Amino acid sequence: MNIYSGIILFFMVLSFPAWGQSPDVAPLPETSKEQTIPTFLPQKPMPELERPTIRGEPTEVQVSIYIIDVDEVDSAEQNFAASVFIEARWYIPELRHEGPGPINLSWTEVWTPRLVIVNQQQGWRSFPESVEVLPDGQVIYRQKTWGRFSQPFDLRNFPLDIQTLTIQYAAAGLSETEVKMVPLMENGQPSSGIAKRFSLPDFEVLSWNAAPAPYRPNDEKVGIAGFQMEIEVERRVTYFVVKIILPLCLIVIMSWLPLWTDPRHIGSNLAISATSFLTLVAYLFAITVLLPRVSYLTRMDQFIILSTVMVFACMAQTVAMSNMVKRGKDKSLRKFLKWSRAVYPVLLVLLVAYSFFL
Repeated sequence: MNIYSGIILFFMVLSFPAWGQSPDVAPLPETSKEQTIPTFLPQKPMPELERPTIRGEPTEVQVSIYIIDVDEVDSAEQNFAASVFIEARWYIPELRHEGPGPINLSWTEVWTPRLVIVNQQQGWRSFPESVEVLPDGQVIYRQKTWGRFSQPFDLRNFPLDIQTLTIQYAAAGLSETEVKMVPLMENGQPSSGIAKRFSLPDFEVLSWNAAPAPYRPNDEKVGIAGFQMEIEVERRVTYFVVKIILPLCLIVIMSWLPLWTDPRHIGSNLAISATSFLTLVAYLFAITVLLPRVSYLTRMDQFIILSTVMVFACMAQTVAMSNMVKRGKDKSLRKFLKWSRAVYPVLLVLLVAYSFFL
């Protein structure tokens, strides 16, 4: 062994203070076959999270709906915007407490009927999702919602139509056999209602009704427990008379001017007829946004179509009179003009009556 081998052996001895012993290493924990993974689920269901019932009977939920405002009814988009306040009450005996005042709990800490608005397209809630619990165990849920709600409209009588605006609440996942919706009573009267006046310029409220109404998406015998508010409104026709009906009548009357001018002025008469027709077409493009986009004809559609036909008939008649002037048929032309001046006003009156009153 040379000197270099001795030095290497010396340092190896220093690096192992206890020759033959393994370095200190923490022993690995022994696993047992009986060891279980801890769970975060409660071992026992909490009574306050179970549906309160007596002998399996439906849980009674008292509901009150109040319509604060209806901002807009959009016939073209088939929806309306409204502010809705709902109050629901039910009893959970396990939540009785000494009081004296109510306690506030989160929506997820107690059993709830999970009320949702079925026909809501979009919405914003004003209050956090929580409930008040009175000392006797009565749970009170209150919420104010503004949103847009889908509503199929029958617009065949537009603009003389009467529509029903519906807000349908449903207890998600709970059938009629599990939850029974009843009106919330105050002083012996249902507390549901609507505001005395809505910011709705083009409709007038005729009546309203709030009552339990199960939600049946597929016409099942047993539906989902629900509560419904219906408001019957009638469209105010004044706006459409001023904006559409009266201007169209004036355009139709303008197309009659060649009947009262000298038929020998062929150029000016043809210009008036063409201008009347082009004015009508341009006006129809302008009022498109005011008309509902539906696949069937409304009363307003009938009026517009018949007005267009009458203006086109007047333009065709002007061309026919010009040909009669060129051929020298003055006698036939005078007779033609006499009858036309009497017939066209009568046709316009019949057109309006057929479109909006028959």
